[in-house]
Amino acid sequence: MDSLPLKKEFRVLDVAAGTGHLSRAIAPRVNEVAAIDLTPAMLAQAREEAARQNLTNIVFEEGNAERLPYETGRFDLVASRLALHHFEKPIIPLREMARVCKPDGRLAAIDLIAPEDPKIAETYNSLERSRDPSHTAALSITQMKALFADAGLAIETLETRNVEVDFQRWTQMTGTAPGVTEALKERLLKDLGADSETGMRPFIRNGALKFLQVWAIVVGKKASVAKRA
Repeated sequence: MDSLPLKKEFRVLDVAAGTGHLSRAIAPRVNEVAAIDLTPAMLAQAREEAARQNLTNIVFEEGNAERLPYETGRFDLVASRLALHHFEKPIIPLREMARVCKPDGRLAAIDLIAPEDPKIAETYNSLERSRDPSHTAALSITQMKALFADAGLAIETLETRNVEVDFQRWTQMTGTAPGVTEALKERLLKDLGADSETGMRPFIRNGALKFLQVWAIVVGKKASVAKRA
C-alpha cells in the first residue's frame, strides 16, 4: 500500500474488486471505499470478509467496469488489482476509471506484466489462458505505458516486483482440470533453466515447482481542468 497515494480524507473506487482484497487493504487508511464488481458471488465473499474485519467504510456494488455507474470526477483515487488482463480491450475500463477520477486525482493499476518479447509474451499469455480462460492478455511495460497515455494519464510512478508463485496452488485457485494442470506442469518443467521461453522463469524449491510473475504498480495522474480564458 505504500506505493498508493492515500490520504485519510480520500474517497476511493476499487474497480473489478473481486473478493475485496484491495478494498480491505485500503479501507483503514481512507474515508470511504466503493468496491464494484460484476460477479455477485465474489461480492458476497467480499462483504462477508469486510464484516468479519469490522470494516464499515466499504460500500460494495454490482456493476460493469466498462460502464461505471458513477458521475464524472467523483473519486480521489481509482484503483484496480489484477483486473486489466481480463479485459479484451483494457483501454475501455481504464478510460472509465479516468472519467470518474477527480481532476488532479490518481489512477492506480496493479497487474501482471508480460515479457517485452512478443513471441515469449504470447506463450506466457497462452499458458495463463489454459489455466484461467478469463485471462485475456497481460501487457508488457511498454504496452502499459501506452495504455495510460491513451487514457490521458501522466504516469507518476511505475514499480515492478517479482512474485513467487507455487504451481500447485496456482492451478488449484482456478480449479484447473487435471489434464490441463498436467500439461502446464510438463511445459514448465521443460522450461527450467536460465533462458525461459515461457516468460515464467520456473524453478524447483524443496521439491515443489514454482515460477515468477512480474507485477507492476502503475500510478497515473489525471490532468486538471483547463481554466477558461
